[in-house]
Amino acid sequence: MKKALLLVLLLKIGNNTCPAQPAADTITWQQTVVISNEPIPAGADSTWGFYGHYGSEYARLLHLSDGTWLAGYTVSTNKGYREDSTGGLHLQISKSSDGGKHWTVFSSIEDAGRDLDNAQLIQLKDGSILLACRSVRWQESYRLPVYKSTDGGKSWQYLSTIDSNEGKPGELGHPDKGAYEPHLYLLDDGRLSVMYANEKHVSETPSYSQIIAQKTSDNGGKTWGKENWVAYEEGHNTSRPGMPVWTKMQNGNYIIVYEICGPEKCNIYYKKSTDGISWPAGLGTRIQDQLGGPFILSLPNGNLLVTSNSSNISLSKDFGLHWQTINAAFNHSLWPAMYVFGKGEIGVVSAQKRPEGGNSVLLKFGTFK
Repeated sequence: MKKALLLVLLLKIGNNTCPAQPAADTITWQQTVVISNEPIPAGADSTWGFYGHYGSEYARLLHLSDGTWLAGYTVSTNKGYREDSTGGLHLQISKSSDGGKHWTVFSSIEDAGRDLDNAQLIQLKDGSILLACRSVRWQESYRLPVYKSTDGGKSWQYLSTIDSNEGKPGELGHPDKGAYEPHLYLLDDGRLSVMYANEKHVSETPSYSQIIAQKTSDNGGKTWGKENWVAYEEGHNTSRPGMPVWTKMQNGNYIIVYEICGPEKCNIYYKKSTDGISWPAGLGTRIQDQLGGPFILSLPNGNLLVTSNSSNISLSKDFGLHWQTINAAFNHSLWPAMYVFGKGEIGVVSAQKRPEGGNSVLLKFGTFK
């Protein structure tokens, strides 16, 4: 999502209110913990701009097979790559060994001279961990790299690139022609698959401002197959499906949620698939009361929860046929995500504004029946 769209979205969120009538199903929200509160860098001044008061944003968690939790998120500790050839946003990984109640910085991933963001983690059956993200030099270089850890997230090595687009400075702008927001998932047949937002087709005929693309790997992310189009529609070249998150439901089918910016104003839509590869045509079905940056969670009881930058939480008890809005974890969310922490317990992680500027990453726990 571009900065201009984000500004409009945040203004809209600020006017958002929860439904007047309480829903029949609620979550009891309890403890809030800090995952990351990256301080303003020493010496930061007006020349640092966007990078000076960034803090921490866009967190995604992973529950490892040994019970450990990892959190990957974006931080800024420098002036940015335009002012510092080795600068840029980078990723930090924190670790919790007590069910998410306390977190310590564990490792980091940097790509000198580039902005890293949109981290997402997955553990393979052999115990290794993959982290996918975006790595950009705006309007000239866009990459979706995958990093691998074989020591529980302590160290990381570059593994592969899901997709990329390279050009001269400024060549890939007006409009941008990038790739963003990868989300990895394991299919039933053991293959690794990824969804991401793709602008590379905007210069083609017909033109698509942005689509949701999918690629699949037969070898644990070392190489990636051909691109499969998941959310797009002929004649809607200004619609911008993006921010995909997908999961398998308890009935065996898959479901993906995503925003559609452009004429659809960043409202949230979804689609379902029997195999995670074949998806119905069109732009999907809207979920009410959700706006920008969605995340979906399948609960052990089969219910589905969806949240987004609207802060609202939507509940479905019939695998997405119907949705009701229930009580939110945060008043103002930014890039939230949800996870099951135990029997009847979930956590919502979100970037939250702080008085000194920028954001911290908080995790709020809740119980449900």
